[in-house]
Amino acid sequence: MVSDEKACKNCHLITRKDKSMCPKCKTHTLSDDFSGEVIILDPPNSKIARFMNINIKGKYALRVR
Repeated sequence: MVSDEKACKNCHLITRKDKSMCPKCKTHTLSDDFSGEVIILDPPNSKIARFMNINIKGKYALRVR
């Protein structure tokens, strides 16, 4: 199965493949090569979000190459 998602190399946000830039940080460094996913629903109260420096809810990759 081919994924239609890409992850930003800068902020790790996972977005759809048809986008040409990251909607969060506005960079053009999207990659197909990422592993692990975490969904942040409540950034201010999440230890994982604090550790990953995430302040906007969404779906994020743990590792982006």
